[in-house]
Amino acid sequence: MDTKCTKTKTVVLLLAEEKRSILKSVLVKLPYYRHAQDERVKEKLSELFDTMMEFLDGISDDNLTACGRDVAKFREDKGVNFEEFLNSFDETRFVVAEYIEALPIEKSEKNEALLRLNEFFLLIQKQTCLHSAHLSNIQLKKKEELLHSLEEDRMEILGRISTSFAHEFRNPLTSIKGFVQLLERRMPEDLHEKAYIDYINHEIEGLEENVNQFLMLSNTKNHQDELSETIWFHHLLLSVTEAFRPVCSENDIRLTLEISDTLITKGSEEQLRLAVMKIIHNAVDALMYVNHERTIFIRGQLEDNLNKIYIENNGPKIPDYLLETIFDPFVSTKELGKGLGLSVCKQIIEKHGGTLQCVSGKEKTTFEICLPYG
Repeated sequence: MDTKCTKTKTVVLLLAEEKRSILKSVLVKLPYYRHAQDERVKEKLSELFDTMMEFLDGISDDNLTACGRDVAKFREDKGVNFEEFLNSFDETRFVVAEYIEALPIEKSEKNEALLRLNEFFLLIQKQTCLHSAHLSNIQLKKKEELLHSLEEDRMEILGRISTSFAHEFRNPLTSIKGFVQLLERRMPEDLHEKAYIDYINHEIEGLEENVNQFLMLSNTKNHQDELSETIWFHHLLLSVTEAFRPVCSENDIRLTLEISDTLITKGSEEQLRLAVMKIIHNAVDALMYVNHERTIFIRGQLEDNLNKIYIENNGPKIPDYLLETIFDPFVSTKELGKGLGLSVCKQIIEKHGGTLQCVSGKEKTTFEICLPYG
């Protein structure tokens, strides 16, 4: 046996005789042991005391890991604040140290016992922290899995409702459109009321677009999702930006495009075009609220074998509380917005195996589209 442990042999024997008294003193000092009559509390404290005695006696250090795990689980079960729990170790060590100081033994034996006592509590704290972190990670993972599952369920339900609503809405809309076209053919070309027909047709087209957006909220691929086209982003973004030139010119917005001509992916060009157009349209709307120079900067490059498209504008910062839910259905950054645009964009990008993120600060707001290359 180690000579240091030999010196603590007497201390161990004397402390064993005082075990009941020591545990009682510890219970009084620990604030979260409010139910002192709880047999489980007394049992766990007794086990900790026995492990400490074995350590002081130099019998074995093997029980420290198991003891640390039990103590960590006990803390979780009792719901004790972690900082408060760590403070309790110091309180317990202090109680035991007082008993050691009062023992009728040589000073060298006391010092050696106190050194071993401090070492024990450092090690048991370490083991408890490790196991507490492990338990926290397990709980965090479970919560993340639950949140992911709830989000999937929510989107599935929303997709079903949206699809059902869209189909129910589309049927009468198709009938209305057909009858309007029939009336239009029967009207003389020079009839003044024909302007009303044109207005009705325009509104029908808007409703059809909304119906299509509802259909796209479904998080599963449907018959409209033909994702096998070869898409060159240089061509796609060039045509999209050209479509926005008139409105940008009219509103003094400087629209700049810098993109590599090598970016390519597979998917539906129509859907990706729609997603990009909605993001740029949002940028144009945002710039209506600023009086300084208005800019939209679109750049694309190959990063880590991924197509990265950045759409930046120097409009107002999006509030933090909105950033967390900006891609959720029916969440809008505009006062009168329907909140479908960005959620549809996200669904489209994700159907193509990509991601859509938004970062907003005082200087600029950036939407980042990331899609597979090739």
